[in-house]
Amino acid sequence: MKKAFFTLALMLVTFTANAQTTPRGDLNGDGVVSVSDVTELVNIILGGDAPQSYLTCPDDQHPHLIDLGLPSGTKWACCNVGAGKPEAYGGYYAWGETKEKSIYYDVTYLYATGVDEGGDGWYDDWHDNTNTSGVWQNLGSDIAGTQYDVAHMKWGGSWVMPSIEQQEELINNCTNEWATMNGVNGCKFTSKTNGGSIFLPAAGDRCDSDLYDAGLSGGYWSSTKDPSRTSRAFGLFFNSIGASTEYDRRCWGHGVRPVVRN
Repeated sequence: MKKAFFTLALMLVTFTANAQTTPRGDLNGDGVVSVSDVTELVNIILGGDAPQSYLTCPDDQHPHLIDLGLPSGTKWACCNVGAGKPEAYGGYYAWGETKEKSIYYDVTYLYATGVDEGGDGWYDDWHDNTNTSGVWQNLGSDIAGTQYDVAHMKWGGSWVMPSIEQQEELINNCTNEWATMNGVNGCKFTSKTNGGSIFLPAAGDRCDSDLYDAGLSGGYWSSTKDPSRTSRAFGLFFNSIGASTEYDRRCWGHGVRPVVRN
């Protein structure tokens, strides 16, 4: 039954493309009629509920799924958790937490305990077995889709935090350039295959009670914990020079750009 529907969908899209009636056949909103529209048509015929995806953010009804032609099929959101538009900073979250707060220290992190001998907010009790100070709760190697995933908890549906592999896939399959959107500095990632693009604002990061480097750099959590040290998790970081993935202390406040995994 599904095979018959797929054949019908392919015939309809091919006919529309050959007839050069692009607006009528452009079911996924990417501006062209191609075989990629088959997926959207099959979804309609079979009554699926997969959301529509775009090459760029099409309007103010955020969030949108942006198709960057990535090998895994991952689609990226057009804006951050807590943001109402692509260039807005949105919220700052410690890794595994789902609420913002005024102070980002070891001692204010929900999933760690320790001894703060100096009263400066940072744990001083060193543990050789975990190679870190303080005792950090294991939330799992990948928190995507769990109660610790702020993207999933805030947006619901299929939205989750990206894994470190998906952030690396974004870097490896897109060009990245320092750019400005409506007066906000950030990094624009443009697909090498289909021209789709997303803009990540340089929102800086929050440590202790301060916001650091807003407008100069950006940090975005992944869902992946650093296996070598319990106090760290991986993320995507960039500035005007370039973008890379690295680890950071879980208690620091970073942005989150959700994805829908294939």
